[in-house]
Amino acid sequence: MGAFRLKSLYLLLGMFILLGGMAMGQSSKVHKLVATPQTVHTGFFDSTIPPVLTIDSGDTVALSTMMLMDGKLRCGMTIEELMATRQTYVDRKLGPITLTGPIYINGAEPGDVLEVRIKRLVPINCGVNYHLPGRMNLGGLPEDFPNGQFKTFQLDLWKMEATFAPGIVIPLRPFLGAMGVAPKPGEKRPTAIPDYFGGNMDNKELAAGTTLYLPVNVKGGLFSTGDAHAVQGDGEVNVTAIETAIEEGILQFIVRKDMKLERPMVETPTHWIATGYHKDLNEAVKIALRDAIEFISKTKGLTRDDAYALCSLAVDLRVTQIVDVNKGIHAMIPKALFK
Repeated sequence: MGAFRLKSLYLLLGMFILLGGMAMGQSSKVHKLVATPQTVHTGFFDSTIPPVLTIDSGDTVALSTMMLMDGKLRCGMTIEELMATRQTYVDRKLGPITLTGPIYINGAEPGDVLEVRIKRLVPINCGVNYHLPGRMNLGGLPEDFPNGQFKTFQLDLWKMEATFAPGIVIPLRPFLGAMGVAPKPGEKRPTAIPDYFGGNMDNKELAAGTTLYLPVNVKGGLFSTGDAHAVQGDGEVNVTAIETAIEEGILQFIVRKDMKLERPMVETPTHWIATGYHKDLNEAVKIALRDAIEFISKTKGLTRDDAYALCSLAVDLRVTQIVDVNKGIHAMIPKALFK
C-alpha cells in the first residue's frame, strides 16, 4: 500500500465528485450490433480477436446477445441434452460463455478507463437455470446434488417477474453477467473467470441505470459482453442464474483519460462499489476492502485509519459469486453517507 498503489488505483476526486461523470469527447451516434455467428466469440477474452464494430467515445450501441454455447443453450432442453452439448465444448477446451463483440472505441489507450453506461436491458421471454451433476464438482454444494437439474422459466416482461413454483414469484432484474475489455497483450483469458479486465463478474448490481468502469489494457479497449441473466442472487450458488439472452441492450461508451483504475468499479444511483476477484474468497475480500478504503480516503480526505473504520460501520461486503474459479466480493459504499 505504498506510493505505487496510491498512484495506480484511482484519481477518484476527479472521477466521481469534481467531474461528476462528465463524458470526454462525447458524440451522439447510435450503432446497432446484432449477435450473429460473425459478431460473437466464445471461450476467451483476447486482444488478438478482431473488432466487429468501431465507435467513438460518447457513442451508444444497441446490441443483442446469445445464450451460452453460441446460443445452443436453449429453453426447454433436458439435462441430458445440456450435458451432451456442453461436452462438445469441453472436448475443444472451450468455455461456454458467448460474447458479443469486441467493440473498438477510438481514442482508448492503455492506462485510460472505459466508462460503460448501462441504459437499457430487455431480455428475451424465457430463461433457464441448471446445476450440473455433482461429479463435475461445480457449484457451492456439488456433493449434495449428484444428479443435476434443468429448469425452464417463462419471463413475464410486462410484470417483470418469473414464476419459480406455485406461490413463488421472483421479480426480474436483468443484467449482463459478463462485461469486459481485452486483457493485457499476450494474455488469453477464459471468459468464465473474472479478473482485472472485468469478464464474467456476475454482479447483479450492474442493472440498467448503473455505470461500469473498466481499466483499458490495449488500444481501442476491445469491449465484449454476454452471459445475460434475468435475475440472480448474490453468490450464484448452483452455478447459474436465470440464464437468458438480451434482445435489446443499450450501452454508452466513454473514454476517460482523467481516471486510473486497477480493476472494475461500479457506480449505481445509491452506491459506489469496489470489486475484488481471487481464487481465495478471503483474498477477494482484502482486494475489495482495500479499494473501498482507498476510494473513501481519496474522495473525502479521511485518513486511511478513519476510512477503514467507516467501512466497518457503514460499508457492506457482499459475495458476488462463488462459482467462477475466481470468486468475487463487492463492497457497497452508500452515497447517502456523504452530505
